[in-house]
Amino acid sequence: MLSSINTIEIRNILATDPQQNNVPDITTADQWASKRAALKNTLGDLLGTSSNSVIPKAEYRVLEETSTEQYRQLKIAYFSEPDEEVRAWLLIPHQHNGASVLCLHGTSNIGKDTQIGLSPKPGRDWARFLAQHGFITIAPDHICSGERLVEGEKPYDTRTFYARHPHWSAAGKAVWDGSRALDILETIDGVDKNRIGSMGHSLGGHGTMWVAAFDERVQAAIYSCGLFSLQDNPRRYEFSRDHWYVYIPKLRPIFDEQKQTGGLLPVEMYEFASLIAPRPFLNISGMTDTTYGNNETLPAIGLQLNALWDVLGHSDHFAQFLSGMPHDVNHYTRLLSLGWMERWLVG
Repeated sequence: MLSSINTIEIRNILATDPQQNNVPDITTADQWASKRAALKNTLGDLLGTSSNSVIPKAEYRVLEETSTEQYRQLKIAYFSEPDEEVRAWLLIPHQHNGASVLCLHGTSNIGKDTQIGLSPKPGRDWARFLAQHGFITIAPDHICSGERLVEGEKPYDTRTFYARHPHWSAAGKAVWDGSRALDILETIDGVDKNRIGSMGHSLGGHGTMWVAAFDERVQAAIYSCGLFSLQDNPRRYEFSRDHWYVYIPKLRPIFDEQKQTGGLLPVEMYEFASLIAPRPFLNISGMTDTTYGNNETLPAIGLQLNALWDVLGHSDHFAQFLSGMPHDVNHYTRLLSLGWMERWLVG
């Protein structure tokens, strides 16, 4: 149950400098372009720096292949880094519509297999669902899950990752891996490079937002059950853990300092979403979802994002759907997601 509505002050996306004056004063596309450039640098720095700068050649090998009445299902392998192989499901409809979608799974030990309907939780099979409606889809394993799980470690334990990349972040790695999956997708016969989308639920939603923020090949994005504010959030330290799945290490000192000084945080999670504008972006959130805390900020977040898209002349490219559901996917949110991708990628 929500204890209050709109009582938490959050950073205003359209304020030039919220730390000095948290009042929206950006009214033109040129003003936003200036702030966006600075914001992208700030958020990029927050994600950290990889120990690797080599982008592998975009090529894959087929490990297995089956066929259904509606699509070919290929398990493929490709390199995300020169010494790191990723496995993914690639679904190619027999009659595809030219559009394609990167489908990112949530926190599940079976990783990419959720995308072909093997999850015990219903509605997580975005890759299969969209392929059944004509979309070419690719669904890779996230680090520390599925066939990328390091032997002897628990699922989603990022210790090995940080040993290899001590100055990076799991969020930054999600951007890199998402971009490498898009590299592969662009090599598939029938893929229109101007009609590529991305979507995911929970952790997959975070990944979708991060990838779409930094890779403009994503022309339409859907974030299911994941958008939130860090401000006055009792669960915010979960995004800067020092154990298990460590999202963004650089957030911890920021949280510690703000805890002492008070005031607004200098960065916000939903600011990543602002980098997507004015490309189409749909956020779906459950108001009884207890995963992230302070759901009462969601209406304000949505209004701010919509105001940004409006400044850029594309208010119809942003949508937010808030329902009373928990951290879940149901029939009508699946249909909404399908409609969004069909509207912006198929036409």
